[in-house]
Amino acid sequence: MKQRVSIAPHLTRIAAMPVGELAIVVGIFAVLATASMHWVVRNITAALPSDLGDPLLNTWILAWDADRFRHGLDGFWDAPMFFPYPSALAYSEHLLGVAIFTAPLQWLTDNPIFVYNVAYLGSFVLAGTGMYLLTKSITGSRLAGVVGGMAFAFLPYRADQAPHLQVLLYGWMPISLWGLHRYFESGQRKMLVVFAFAFVLQGFSNGYFFYFFSAVVVIVASVELIYRVRQRPMMLVDLTCTALLMGAMVAPIAIAYIDVRADMSLVRSRSEMVMFSANATSYLHASQDLAVWGENLETLVGGRGGPETKLFPGFGLFVMAALGLIGPFTLRAQPPVNSKRIAITYSAVAIVGFLLSLGPEPAIGDLRLWTTGPYDWLLSLVPGFDGLRVPARAAIVVFLAFSVLASIGTRCIVDRISRRAALIITLVITTVSAAEGYHTRRMVPFHPNGPEAERATTEWLRQLPQGPTIILPFYDRRDRVPNIMRSVYATLQHGHPLVNGFSGFSTPLVRYFEDTAKLRDYQQYNDVLHGLRAIGVRYVVVHGHRFRNTQEVSMLVAAIQNEVEQLANSWFFGTNWIFELQPSDETHELPPTAHKQIDRSEFQVSASHDQRRLERAFDGDYRTRWTSDSPQAGHEWMELRFDQPTDVSHVRLWLRRADFNDYPRQLLIETTEDGEHWEELYQGRGFPRLLLSLVERLDYAHLDVPLPINKSQTLRLRQTRSDPVFYWSIHELHLWER
Repeated sequence: MKQRVSIAPHLTRIAAMPVGELAIVVGIFAVLATASMHWVVRNITAALPSDLGDPLLNTWILAWDADRFRHGLDGFWDAPMFFPYPSALAYSEHLLGVAIFTAPLQWLTDNPIFVYNVAYLGSFVLAGTGMYLLTKSITGSRLAGVVGGMAFAFLPYRADQAPHLQVLLYGWMPISLWGLHRYFESGQRKMLVVFAFAFVLQGFSNGYFFYFFSAVVVIVASVELIYRVRQRPMMLVDLTCTALLMGAMVAPIAIAYIDVRADMSLVRSRSEMVMFSANATSYLHASQDLAVWGENLETLVGGRGGPETKLFPGFGLFVMAALGLIGPFTLRAQPPVNSKRIAITYSAVAIVGFLLSLGPEPAIGDLRLWTTGPYDWLLSLVPGFDGLRVPARAAIVVFLAFSVLASIGTRCIVDRISRRAALIITLVITTVSAAEGYHTRRMVPFHPNGPEAERATTEWLRQLPQGPTIILPFYDRRDRVPNIMRSVYATLQHGHPLVNGFSGFSTPLVRYFEDTAKLRDYQQYNDVLHGLRAIGVRYVVVHGHRFRNTQEVSMLVAAIQNEVEQLANSWFFGTNWIFELQPSDETHELPPTAHKQIDRSEFQVSASHDQRRLERAFDGDYRTRWTSDSPQAGHEWMELRFDQPTDVSHVRLWLRRADFNDYPRQLLIETTEDGEHWEELYQGRGFPRLLLSLVERLDYAHLDVPLPINKSQTLRLRQTRSDPVFYWSIHELHLWER
């Protein structure tokens, strides 16, 4: 009878791994990361890899996190962008998993660019060291650990993800699995603590990986529990308690995202998910920035792959992972490797990761495999899963499994050859890994202070009383993202909350300003300033050097300066301006719940235009509308004649997104009891009310108008100003009475 060899003694020795060995491993990966990323190191204090979009956003987030740590996390979620919406940080990754380590460096250097680049380099070290710990523990071989660590740290996949620090921070996964495996083999509960904290840190570094890595943990734990029949009851209790601990740690973060998701409907459309899903062929597509494969792989397999779907893990990793799967069943594996079970487990992990990466509509090339599958099941079952835009990021689970299998394959080889030959083979494999993953990206200089005029503007803003601010130009196709992020980054210096913002999600207000030409219509700045004041904006900053030409700047500045009654102050700095606005008395009052909505049967309607389509304003269908059929001229009206005198308390005019600019330029609401003598109940501009509504939602806007006490036999809505382009439209009209 063949005696089963226990690996518990070996794991006990690993648990007591000398600090010196761990330090050497960290040092080696740090040296390798520095050498391979020399193009980052050369510009480590003054430039960012790839671009000034996501890298600068993540730089700003890390700096914001460090600042909030100093204040006990007070106001942590209310990052100063996307005013007036709360919890702006929850539109993006919060990066707490890395910020807790980089914050001291931020306080010491006060250089967010340097801090970001250190975190960028550190992601290589974390991935390599973490996988070394895991694979050495699994295989009992330092050489196998080195192979696993190198493969995981220098994945070719990283080249395409260079702008996304949060995607590169996947090194907590193997550390968490290291703790989990060690617990199952040794029974040491302290290893569950390692597992739990590493898991939480991974989730705090990347929300995607919180979901995808959870699938890995479920698979590994399930296999181990099935195998350990005798210890299962005790282990189930331990794992349950650990899960509760992890839940308590994650809950405050999860609640913030859940609240924002509910309030702002922050979910991804199916079309977005499909766009950013992997195709089975994506695993043969690589970034053009790879030194070895780049264009060569494109020539070999054809095609370039879509956004975020260049998932080539390297041919070396493919080969070694295949050997790790086949070797334990065909070669004679040596103890203490429990290689067959591990190989099966991580093969299952790779399959699950692969299926998830294909998204809701899996395909191989042009062949659709099925119309629904695992991803759709998770969308329907797992809260928050519909907030993930890029299913292809589940590929990291595949790469994790491949790295473990590659280490098993290495152990199968080195056990059959001499020590010297084993060293040579290991050197060859790791060299191949490093070469296949080697890449360069451009480093984009970033000067936080910018031009002299911008420095002066920022410094003056820093001295002004705090107030919500909008930066103009709001939208510039030429340098849209860099300019937005320059403005957001400047909040680290002046602290004013911005209407502007940049993230994977956006706000209704930002989308409205970006989708329309409202802020570029210099003839309508009377309305614009009234609207900005209504939502609480205090400062309008004009960065003249960001405009395409000086004429645009002159027209904008003149349009603002003409509104003398709306301005409290102004300052000029070379090409830049700061305008301080007067406070507004506009309010957004919803109809009291005690008031009764007036039924359509209680009044008759007539209008100045398009009488035959009047009922479209009362048909309950927000897609249909009554319209003036021509640009607003100042004499459009609609009359509502009630069966009996009615105290109309509230009027609501609905607009659909496509027709937001059809709001009444000036709305006058009048009432009469006798049909001859008219009393004014309300007069005001429509745009402020439109913006107040847009703060709440985007698809439809409602202009809410509260009315004083009245006895209306006839209520008349009049549009009294002109617009050369836009009609007056009402998609639905609702009335309430006291």
